Amino acid sequence: MTSRERIRKAINHEEPDRVPIDCNSVVSQIHEKAYENLLDYLGMQDEIRIVCPTQRIAGLSEEVYDLLGVDTRYIYANAPSSWKYEERSDGSWVDEFGTGLKRCGLYCDISEPVLANATLEDVKRYQFPDPGDPARFEGLREKAKDLYENTQYALVGGLQLAIYYFAWVLRGIRQFTEDIILNKPLADYIMDKLVDWNIEMLDRYLSEVGDYIEYQWFADDWGVQDGPFISPEMFRETMAPRFKKIISFIKSKTKAKFCMHTCGATYWMMDDLLEMGVDIVHPVQANAKGNEDAARLKRDYGDKLVFHGNTNNQGVFHKSIEEVTADALYRIRHLAPGGGYIFSGGHNIQVNMPPENILALFDTAKEYGVYPIDTKRIDEKLKELSEIKPVINEEIII
Repeated sequence: MTSRERIRKAINHEEPDRVPIDCNSVVSQIHEKAYENLLDYLGMQDEIRIVCPTQRIAGLSEEVYDLLGVDTRYIYANAPSSWKYEERSDGSWVDEFGTGLKRCGLYCDISEPVLANATLEDVKRYQFPDPGDPARFEGLREKAKDLYENTQYALVGGLQLAIYYFAWVLRGIRQFTEDIILNKPLADYIMDKLVDWNIEMLDRYLSEVGDYIEYQWFADDWGVQDGPFISPEMFRETMAPRFKKIISFIKSKTKAKFCMHTCGATYWMMDDLLEMGVDIVHPVQANAKGNEDAARLKRDYGDKLVFHGNTNNQGVFHKSIEEVTADALYRIRHLAPGGGYIFSGGHNIQVNMPPENILALFDTAKEYGVYPIDTKRIDEKLKELSEIKPVINEEIII
């Protein structure tokens, strides 16, 4: 079975030959330092290509993709003609919105939101970057067509879009969260403007690649470690209708499924995701409230939503090979049967994950993710691992 066939089966809740594997996008790939460590361990060389300067995420070589068994290839848009990534000597840079960011350790944080002190009238005068800039889409159709016709990989729409996150970029995370409550006209204006901005860019992008992709990626963060970022009621009032509009537009332009990335606790919003039109949810953060029990996730929503990820970056990836293997086995055992599961990191692989653990993670998926899922064999392996390492992880439930 080809990678494309494997993904298609999985996202339609059917069992392929093995669990499909993803290590792509800007939220399920590898930090540049972790990638350098992996290359050194493997004795390979590759020029580090940063695909997300904010998170310092590296694009992997084809050789590494194939080694890990990755079934996807993402089609990213280009930078607009009006902007170029240029880092200053102090580690600061300005994004296409005009917001200042700065390196803070391993990543970059928003340091100077372009509209931090703006009034509603100021915001109305602000010129958003041109979403239809032809430079963004130059060569994308040719690239997608070539990959579709000359490889067997599953292509994914990797256009990086958001509402809530881009509102943070414009106003600052604290300020915009306050705006939703205390300055609703301004918050509504920004969100509505971003909906239109997203749709215009999607219109151009999907006109180029919509015939070739299996699912379209979208990223916003609505959860924190122990619950929603804003109240569920406020989410349903402010965010859900706007996302439903965007998702409806996407599905009018392409047959591709829709994948929603949102960090943090997400169990509380699963019904909302379905109502909005979401097909695939990532990363289902493994140790965030409500997401811990993979068996419950599968039982309650596995026939309606495709789960992408759920492995425990935060609590396990930096530990022993046995713990990483056990965590991967647990996810496969409970999420893979019946299809509807894409194996990946629960977010980007971080610097503190040893190369041996990275290889163990994906090797486990390739070995034990073969259909039909042999739960008896997995249980036996989990028992064996627990005897080697008495406490694998308090969150793993056999």
